[in-house]
Amino acid sequence: MRLATPADVEEIAFAELELFPDEAWNVFQLAEEIEHPDRRYVIAAAGADASGELLGYAGIMLAGDLADLHTIGTLREGVGMGRALLAWCEEQARRGGAERLLLEVREDNDRARSFYTRAGYQEIDRRKGYYRIRGRRIDALVMQRDLRA
Repeated sequence: MRLATPADVEEIAFAELELFPDEAWNVFQLAEEIEHPDRRYVIAAAGADASGELLGYAGIMLAGDLADLHTIGTLREGVGMGRALLAWCEEQARRGGAERLLLEVREDNDRARSFYTRAGYQEIDRRKGYYRIRGRRIDALVMQRDLRA
């Protein structure tokens, strides 16, 4: 894994389209995120120096004692990539002074909900109609994990 740079934006944007076709971030949004001083973005890529094929990516926003998981995406399932990316985000949040990490997950995304629950996240709120997918409104479940433990 290595820190994401503006040079990675196009490849991440293509991955976003593959993984999240209805809510993908575009290259401009991703570039702004990666360059923002209160954001931390990482990519996982093949090769010893992480310069090969993109395998996954993740990013957080730091906000005092709280951090938000903005995105996490894996292009290779079942090898622990998501867990490694989430662990990186949690560590970056701690280093940035966060005591808790928040995230939103689509209510209908059972796989992601299960992943976060296994990682120690608990549902704390619901955002009604947060996602707008093909004319449907889907609730977002807000989950959090205490990073002090």
